[in-house]
Amino acid sequence: MLGYIITIAILLRLYNSVAFFLVKRRIRGSAKVTPGSEPFSYKRGNKVALLIHGFTSTPKETSRLANFLQRQGISISAPLLPGHGTSPERLAIVKYPEWIGHIKREIKKLEKEYAEIYIIGNSFGGNIALILANFSKKIKGIITLGTPILFAHERISRYILLPILKRIKLFQRKVYKAEGIELLMQKRCNSYLSVPIRSVVQFARVIDLSKAALPSIKKPLFVVQSREDTITKVESAQFILNNVKSKEKSYLAIKKSYHNVLVDKVNPAMNQKILEFILKNRT
Repeated sequence: MLGYIITIAILLRLYNSVAFFLVKRRIRGSAKVTPGSEPFSYKRGNKVALLIHGFTSTPKETSRLANFLQRQGISISAPLLPGHGTSPERLAIVKYPEWIGHIKREIKKLEKEYAEIYIIGNSFGGNIALILANFSKKIKGIITLGTPILFAHERISRYILLPILKRIKLFQRKVYKAEGIELLMQKRCNSYLSVPIRSVVQFARVIDLSKAALPSIKKPLFVVQSREDTITKVESAQFILNNVKSKEKSYLAIKKSYHNVLVDKVNPAMNQKILEFILKNRT
């Protein structure tokens, strides 16, 4: 019996490896960005908000907050992370250092143009923001929105289910608990409908790095978290606040938002709080 199980496991892994090889061959060449998923920027004042979108999403999800901030004189930079805004197959071949490296290069560009940089990371984008909080002296503050640090059933999912899944399948279709969310995510985010399992492994490594970075963070910090988050454990917000060394840190709880506080509905109070955080003089 054990021999049959081992044989099946080997065959499944071989099938997965061959399928992944064919995926890589099929996507050779330059990637074409889906219309509406492009990076964007607005040049206004000497303070710039670097908006980092979430996992499998695009800068489009940040557009409403970006429009609000730029009308208040805040410059905007909203880059597109590698593997996003194209196809799940493209995302499957990206390793986590590429996401971090891409934002590092964006910060280097912004250093030359602006006096103050504020990183606003949505969900997974917040993990990258935390990792790079100390990357530049011009980074004057970090804002995280629904950033995942803790998950329900994390040990089982990460150390049992994920290692099995990544060996037997390439992609997993997303399942949303709330009705109508899939359509909303497509309309306002241009997000993928399926997730590459290999990319989830890379995503988990970014979470680990962000968790490890917390004790070194002394920059002003503003944490936003939905109370009804169905993806990130709400305790993630308090974990971030409890483990950074920032003297200036604040927290805002959002009601009636399943996870993505930028797209569920317009939240004037949240936008105003973010603006106030940025407008404080930190030079």
